[in-house]
Amino acid sequence: MIHTVRVSTWDRSDILAFLRKKRQEGPFRCIDVGGTASGWSGEVIDAICDINTPTTSSIRHFQMDITNPDDWTQVDAYVKEHGPFDFSICTHTLEDISNPKFVLKKLAEISKEGYIAVPSKYIELARFENPRYPYRGYIHHRWIFSIRDNRFVGYPKLPYLEQDSFFDSIASTKKDTIDLSFYWKDSIPFSIINNDYLGPSGDAIVGYYRTLEKDDLDV
Repeated sequence: MIHTVRVSTWDRSDILAFLRKKRQEGPFRCIDVGGTASGWSGEVIDAICDINTPTTSSIRHFQMDITNPDDWTQVDAYVKEHGPFDFSICTHTLEDISNPKFVLKKLAEISKEGYIAVPSKYIELARFENPRYPYRGYIHHRWIFSIRDNRFVGYPKLPYLEQDSFFDSIASTKKDTIDLSFYWKDSIPFSIINNDYLGPSGDAIVGYYRTLEKDDLDV
């Protein structure tokens, strides 16, 4: 279940306050999937899934590629022995990877609830990163994400988006619209647009993407 959906800045003070409080109340294990040990979550996590070499011994470090199913065996073994984590964090990671559906599935397997943040549809449709090449959003991101009918929905960033001026009215670089975050519990309802089928026609695909104009973020 998804709850507490928010479009805002990249400020993490609310989630930090929530996790500090939980840790003060009693045993509470938290894992960051896709972050770095020196990142914003360092003070409130017990473990991290990070492709980089560990930089601290105070946090359990699963050095791994989170997109590789084989690399998850070490996390699965830990969870089998100690039980699922109480909470997981995954921030500004899913938009970078080829298979967010798999990683979301693993998050729900290894933790009871969690917090997810990605760039908002507004910033991913804006042209801002490089004036010399006015493409939409961040060049290294593979996905645009939004919330529809209380489901987390992924839209592959197709080249067509660069040509359709329809999205100019949605695009925004306002600081209070650049980040999409939400909490989840028990499961993470997720789908890729049109059940991950980009068809049956070009007009159909255009129609799928234009649903970005109005969804749960605009109610």
